[in-house]
Amino acid sequence: MISITKKIRGFSVSTQDAAAPAPKATAEGFVHEADRRLMLRDVPKPLADSLRWEKRPVLTAGNPSQTYTVTVPDSLTRSGSRTWWVIVGHVWNDVPGRGYPFEVFVTGEAPRGLSALCKSLSMDLRSNDRGWLKAKLESLAKAKDVAFDYVMPDGVTYRMPSEVACFAKLVLHRCTELGVFTEEKLASTPILDARMFKKEPKGSSNGTLAWNQSVLHPVLGDDFELFLKEGLLPDGQRRPFSLWLSGTYPKSLDGLCKVLSFDLSVSDLAWGVRKLKQLVDVQEPQGEFMAQMPGSDKSAWYPSTVAYIATLVLHRLHQLGWINAQYDVPSSNVVQLSLIPGGSEAPKPTVKTVQGSLCWECGAHAVVKLDGCPTCTQCSASRC
Repeated sequence: MISITKKIRGFSVSTQDAAAPAPKATAEGFVHEADRRLMLRDVPKPLADSLRWEKRPVLTAGNPSQTYTVTVPDSLTRSGSRTWWVIVGHVWNDVPGRGYPFEVFVTGEAPRGLSALCKSLSMDLRSNDRGWLKAKLESLAKAKDVAFDYVMPDGVTYRMPSEVACFAKLVLHRCTELGVFTEEKLASTPILDARMFKKEPKGSSNGTLAWNQSVLHPVLGDDFELFLKEGLLPDGQRRPFSLWLSGTYPKSLDGLCKVLSFDLSVSDLAWGVRKLKQLVDVQEPQGEFMAQMPGSDKSAWYPSTVAYIATLVLHRLHQLGWINAQYDVPSSNVVQLSLIPGGSEAPKPTVKTVQGSLCWECGAHAVVKLDGCPTCTQCSASRC
């Protein structure tokens, strides 16, 4: 029996299985709960396709190009001056002196990772969206490392914040010379308009969560954490949209992270996946190393640090259900992914699985017997 000893002044109805109120998002786009994620609202739909050439055009008569020399002074290298070259290839248009750049590459003693950046940026050069290309190059031109003075082709000396910035300003200069950034060509920007945001959202004082992985290259000395910032879409699905590194690595890789973050911010993920698949077989001198396969306790050989970074990001997209195990996504409206006869667009590197026991030093399953001694093929630790 229930006894009432005081006057009832009000009441409320509740049930034990009533759902707890959903956490409210702040003006900064954050949900204030233990698992904080950025909220990505009003995600635009992708527009018409934007590639003039899906791959590098085959020009039987060759093509013209412009070459620029970059010399890094002794005071920066501490081991003598270092010289490398930036080469921008193009085809001429009907207007005299105007052309269509379609590729960029570097040669000589260029910073590590810059060749991979060129590979990714060449696809942007083959795009019809000139606003997208201009925004990327202007962002790269702000990349910071060790600053140095450089005389641009117009004869003016500029203070370059980094070698990556110098590279970007040279490509910008050549594109401007070829008439790439006219008002008419900047009028239509389908890829730029398809970004999920105009400026990358930043975290509040409450912080936010990101996915991270450790990367160790024992030969070249890379030892850093890879971070993928993720946001919540209106349907509640997680979406990676920005890539950053922290630790010991060549600062030129920050430029690659900048452009890949641009690509991942396009609402149609097929664009970003296409860029990542370009990089899974990138090689560099003495760059092959063994690392743990994503989603496995086994190890495999990867041709470079860049290739492993691309593989890790693709693995995370697969984890979240955005792509399948073959790293494929449905055909998009931003870029048409046509089939390439005889194989996939970007084959994965050959994987050499190591069947070994757990290493007491680095934790990789890569300990085998060499000359009778238990030796780790990952970090070279030995019991003998």
